[in-house]
Amino acid sequence: MSLDTKVEDHHKLQFGENFKLATAYEGSKLRPFVTEQPCSGEGAVAADLIGDITYIRRSGRRRSNIENVPDRERRWLVYRDPIETGQYLDKVDKFRQIDDPTSQLIRRHNLAIGKGIDDTILGLDDDGAVDFGGILGSATEGKRPGATVELPSQYRTVHGSAGLTISKLRAARKRLGLSENDLSRVAPTMAITTNQHDDLLGIVETASANLNMLEQPHIVEGKVTRLMGFNFVEMNRLPIAGGIRQCPVWLKDMIVLGVWQDIKTNMWNDTHAANTPYAHADAVMDCVRVEDLGVHVCECQES
Repeated sequence: MSLDTKVEDHHKLQFGENFKLATAYEGSKLRPFVTEQPCSGEGAVAADLIGDITYIRRSGRRRSNIENVPDRERRWLVYRDPIETGQYLDKVDKFRQIDDPTSQLIRRHNLAIGKGIDDTILGLDDDGAVDFGGILGSATEGKRPGATVELPSQYRTVHGSAGLTISKLRAARKRLGLSENDLSRVAPTMAITTNQHDDLLGIVETASANLNMLEQPHIVEGKVTRLMGFNFVEMNRLPIAGGIRQCPVWLKDMIVLGVWQDIKTNMWNDTHAANTPYAHADAVMDCVRVEDLGVHVCECQES
């Protein structure tokens, strides 16, 4: 492309609008299932947690005031390095793709940002391993940001040398219910991979054996989106080790996504690279569990 090609304001506007349009179609898969909170500064309070209080029965004619003080904890969102992507538009065909929201250039960069947001929500690092924050990682807790808390083992169903089963879904739902979560008000969401989705199809197929299978929507569409009150989100970025996949279940109001800066795009001519046009997108976010009792992890064996 000509070295004197200038990035004009209308190019920046068009790139931003097309990136936003692409995000609406295939951005972050998990973002619709968490609670968002605007943030500023180095740290932001996600929640002040007040422990359970048990009543005290007054005895006799005692007139003194009682002290029934609950435990208190604070969960934090912490400012993190940006999630970003970008490239030089050093050819005419690349430059023209910014005008098309369905172009592969727009789509691929949009998916990159979406994956970064999903990893932040899950609590994974760039390589897909459990890190800190999010649903699976350690939560930042204390009067000030500093101490971290791992997800307790009681909020986990071990794999038992099996994939995703009805018994594991029942165990997750039971644990969430016993932890005083109102499941009639908020439906649990579960992230699964294609392997666990295939397990779900097997469950539905078995349950439909005595019915006309061709009339069952799960069989006809080959897609299970709801079962036993769970919403399912299929993605292939869930952590795995030794053939054991971690599939988290959570309630929307128990996971907070802190947004310092939502997805932002820009374009400019880089004077240090022969004035070549450059396109860039980034976002600044963090995520944390509000309370551990709003999360459960089902371990699933994969062959």
